[in-house]
Amino acid sequence: MQTRRSDWTETKQMLESLTPEELTNAAAEAEAHRPISDARIRELLKVISRIGATAPGSDNKKSHMLTQLKSSMVLHGCPLIFLTINPGERHSSLALHYAGESIAIRNFHPQAFSSSERLKIMLKNPLAVLDYFHNVLNTIIDKCFKGGMFGELAHHYGTIEYQGRFTPHMHMAVKLHIPCAN
Repeated sequence: MQTRRSDWTETKQMLESLTPEELTNAAAEAEAHRPISDARIRELLKVISRIGATAPGSDNKKSHMLTQLKSSMVLHGCPLIFLTINPGERHSSLALHYAGESIAIRNFHPQAFSSSERLKIMLKNPLAVLDYFHNVLNTIIDKCFKGGMFGELAHHYGTIEYQGRFTPHMHMAVKLHIPCAN
């Protein structure tokens, strides 16, 4: 990503100019919680931070998202509901349907597909898993929160993460309007 930027030539020259000793000294300064004295290394850290802020799952991206969540709390108040949504595509007849399997959605019998068959189908169709996840999430948000199941929605904020088996789940904070008693 960085090599396509217009300032790559300068960044490359800066990287090539740094010695292992200079990097070691900067690491020692950072460990001692002192400002890094070498301006080139400070600039390099800015470049890395810019890249990291756009990379899903990176520490910089998580830090940026935390800032967004804090800002939403300042604007809308503290969330009332915190939840994790994990649609469980391995056990869903609808996920099999998204993956292109011909199934009876309304009269689905789980024993028709063994657990290992379902797993193989989902692994062969990662985009179907994401499509299923996306539609389940949007349905929950639209019908439960925007639809007023818990009251009037003021704001919601969610982050998507991937589990060890590479399937998505969402952590969400939901703020509802609370009527003031007169």
